[in-house]
Amino acid sequence: MNKDDEKLLQYYLELKGPSAGEWNSSPQCIHTQLVTREYVKKTFDIFDEIQVCNCWYRNWRLGRYLGYWLKGRGGLTSIDIDESICEIFEYRQQRERHPNPSKVLCRSIFDFDLPQEAFDIVTIIRSAINETGNFKKCLDSCFSIIKHGGYLMFMASLKYTPVEMLEEYISNTKNHIVQKNVYEVLPEYPFFISKIRK
Repeated sequence: MNKDDEKLLQYYLELKGPSAGEWNSSPQCIHTQLVTREYVKKTFDIFDEIQVCNCWYRNWRLGRYLGYWLKGRGGLTSIDIDESICEIFEYRQQRERHPNPSKVLCRSIFDFDLPQEAFDIVTIIRSAINETGNFKKCLDSCFSIIKHGGYLMFMASLKYTPVEMLEEYISNTKNHIVQKNVYEVLPEYPFFISKIRK
């Protein structure tokens, strides 16, 4: 086993380890993943040369799915600040021979040299915003990389991010919420997903 394979194996093992295993194996986590993927599939159209960005911050499952969803018709970029996670994700795509791998940028969403108005769709989940520590600034940065007429897909737990928090932010911008779905099938982890047009 080479060094990269060892790192990848360690990463897989940590997903089932004491700090993350319980959540990663939970019905709530699996339900959230399935619903989010289905939302992408039903809500967004694919067209030739579409450009999608996953503001990742360890949300590699969605990034991996987006690559398959695009079916080679467009490009996918994943942004994460953690260098080791970026390296593992790049290697994993190569190792698994992903048919439409993501271009991985090891950057902060706040970096000024990110491509401005370059993406048709940007996806972000609330935990990524939690890691940045600034709700408004993070969403401002996401919108700065979206093309005019493009979309932000925002997903968040209702326990930590009331819908009203997003609505208040949007009311002070030129962007507007096109669609907002609330999911409360599992009451211990209610969440919502919004499609927001720039």
